[in-house]
Amino acid sequence: MKKISFLSLVLALTMLVSCSADKPSDDKETDDGKAEQEEVSTHLHNDLQRYPSTVDLADTETVMKVFDVCDVVDGIDVKVNARQKNIRLQGTVNGTKFTLAIDVSGSSGKTTPKQMAQCARLFWYCYPQMYARFAHSNTPTTVMLKFEDFGYEVASASGSGVHIHDQWLKDHPDDFDCLTHEFAHIIQGGWDGQYVPSYGDDTYMIERFADYCRYLYSYNRGVYNDKAWTLQTSSTEDTYYKSVRFWVWLDYTYSTKEIDIMNEMAQQIVKKDGNFSASHWEPDGDAWNTVFEGTQAYGKSIDQLWEEFASSNMANLSSNPRREGEKSPLDAAYPLREAVRERYPESDDYLKIK
Repeated sequence: MKKISFLSLVLALTMLVSCSADKPSDDKETDDGKAEQEEVSTHLHNDLQRYPSTVDLADTETVMKVFDVCDVVDGIDVKVNARQKNIRLQGTVNGTKFTLAIDVSGSSGKTTPKQMAQCARLFWYCYPQMYARFAHSNTPTTVMLKFEDFGYEVASASGSGVHIHDQWLKDHPDDFDCLTHEFAHIIQGGWDGQYVPSYGDDTYMIERFADYCRYLYSYNRGVYNDKAWTLQTSSTEDTYYKSVRFWVWLDYTYSTKEIDIMNEMAQQIVKKDGNFSASHWEPDGDAWNTVFEGTQAYGKSIDQLWEEFASSNMANLSSNPRREGEKSPLDAAYPLREAVRERYPESDDYLKIK
């Protein structure tokens, strides 16, 4: 007979009591299956076929089950306001109270309840992580997410609100992490052209930072993102101000546990006390010496760092998995997401990472 170790027994018992494994026993009799259905539907994320086809705010109990996010983080309170057509999710993560308000008043039903619930899980997965690492005095802890069937944007952010077009996820069912990009803009909370440079209409530091966050903090380490969105190579995005991958490389190569280059940059930009204007962030600007001080990047210009990046192996490996469920060649060669989590574990140590 095969012996069962004490550790195996503990792990088995833990799985039995976890919310994500909250399913009835197969050998337990039920009354016409009613008990089994009630147990499973308590946590709809266990059985995605049981989601309703529309959001009926008058059915508070079902809405609360739809927006149950306990598979990501525990203790989220769900409240439904049928009159104002919104759902509020509130909870405390690492001592900080967050609120996600979901406004469906502008929705025409093209985004399904299942997709809306996944957007809610994405918020609780990525926003507190980014907040823990990059928050400053103007970063909000209450965010409004609006599903609206108007406007030309796929998604956009303004103040503490995010808009996503009601048609987008219907047509692009893997692109949930367009919201990670927008939530990163909320985290930035005040970056503007007066304090960062731009090329034409592209305020590149603002946009590249948001896409950097999209890659590093994408839902469940890229399960959706890497199918829907490509981290371009140095040949397709051939200058530092176009390249998201350059900023990922810079952080991976030169940040340390003691000096977080990306956070140093973010905090310097939002100081707005006269230290640095947009011109100081040009490739040879003196703002970079402040950001790089204490790291091996100190004394190098952005142009020099770009040449170093462009000649590296990391610059051109594909970021798309060859098959679903596999790592991309880039992720297989460089543990980029894992490196960030190891350096700054406080940003995600509360998560139930699978």
